[in-house]
Amino acid sequence: MKFKLGQHVRYKRISKKIEIDMQYWTPDDFKENPETCEIEEKELARREFVNLKNERIGYVMGRRKLTFKTYFKVETDSGDGFEDGADWVDIARQEYSYAYLIAYTMGKTDYVLEEDLEDLYESVRKSL
Repeated sequence: MKFKLGQHVRYKRISKKIEIDMQYWTPDDFKENPETCEIEEKELARREFVNLKNERIGYVMGRRKLTFKTYFKVETDSGDGFEDGADWVDIARQEYSYAYLIAYTMGKTDYVLEEDLEDLYESVRKSL
């Protein structure tokens, strides 16, 4: 962990959660690749990056593991209690990344990646 709890930092880009609105897929929505005979995976973005107009200054409150992308695939039933050959959509894998939780006012926080943070006092020392 590069930044410590309570460290004073500045940043201009944050990560925000994307509202999904319960996006559903059916097994019919997935296409099969004719060359490899494999069914494609669908990607769903869970977070987006927002560039702020003005730079923010805040304090490090902690570090969190966030889900940035989820990949879905079609699963086929093997006969364990369901009707044979039934298909359903399942999560294939998820991509995670760590972000710092930054408090910039009393009660308001942002999630910021490490590469988007800058130590406030270090930048002041460099300018002197």
